[in-house]
Amino acid sequence: MLRSTSITNVIRALASALLVALVLEATGLTVWAERLEVGVLRNIAQPVTQTWQGIVTGLHLDGPRRVALDLRERWSTTLMPVAEVVATTETSATLPAQTSSTALKTVAESIEAKPKSPEDKNKDLSPAEAVAESKMATAVALQSAQVALVGDSMMAVGLAPVLRRSVTRESSARFVRAYRSGTGLGRPDVFNWPVQYPQLIGAARPDLVICAIGANDAQNFQVSGNVYYFGTPAWKQMYAERVRDFAKLLTRDGARVLWIGMPVMRESGFSRRMASINVLVKEVLAEFPQITWVDPNPYIAGSGGSFEQYRQDQRGKLVRLRADDGIHLSEDGAAYLLPAISSWMQKAAPGI
Repeated sequence: MLRSTSITNVIRALASALLVALVLEATGLTVWAERLEVGVLRNIAQPVTQTWQGIVTGLHLDGPRRVALDLRERWSTTLMPVAEVVATTETSATLPAQTSSTALKTVAESIEAKPKSPEDKNKDLSPAEAVAESKMATAVALQSAQVALVGDSMMAVGLAPVLRRSVTRESSARFVRAYRSGTGLGRPDVFNWPVQYPQLIGAARPDLVICAIGANDAQNFQVSGNVYYFGTPAWKQMYAERVRDFAKLLTRDGARVLWIGMPVMRESGFSRRMASINVLVKEVLAEFPQITWVDPNPYIAGSGGSFEQYRQDQRGKLVRLRADDGIHLSEDGAAYLLPAISSWMQKAAPGI
């Protein structure tokens, strides 16, 4: 009898835990369903998750989730002493709308001209040395700059934390956090960047924008009932227009933009899709003299541009470059991009 009671209690505890998880993640499940690639699974999952979120909201059971998220935000702010300025009412000086395409081409050439072999000096540096080099170079140039960090989780994970820490400790540059994980330009029905970006930056008028976006865009999408299949001419035309519109928005107030391409991925099929997106995006961005596109692979890829999760620095220490998912950069991996970003900042910052 005692054993039966114990099993019953375990089952009740597991059921309770499952119910709590479903309540806390009702919104997350809905977002997950919305972001599924167009197809049968999305058609089934979307109405189910929307119904469940409606039940949770109607019974006022979503309060615990809001409290948990609020506490997490407070804790992350307290535990990470980073000088971070989210959009304020201050208006910084902006650059003239017309900029020198020759100057920016020089910037692009200086970045792309770096040696691309694994023996490259920047690859031999430790992440700490790469951060130090970036700090020294950008300290003066960014004294009064306002910098927007824009994109999906390719910006949010690894890159944004490293940029905020390395730059704000050495200068009075103000960062505007304008990135959202799980978003992209391919699915405005999930997250509409042309609408959301002005809201994310608020009254800020960034002098510089650093953008990393596209990891979620290698999928089919649906417009007015028509499905656009990834890689087809119709898909490429539609996606190119979305990139073009977003580029216009980023440069609208005279900001100069560094657009970081997608790195090589561990899974070969996904990596090929990212490479095709890079080709398309780079072609579109060539229309904008205020935008510099940079390939991250010379800095974080292995020999011949292969995926490399770990690297040995010049001291023989093993450095992890990529997250376990084979997609995102680790913070040490992001540090290897800092010299390239620093080179661009020095030339693009106000007054330089």
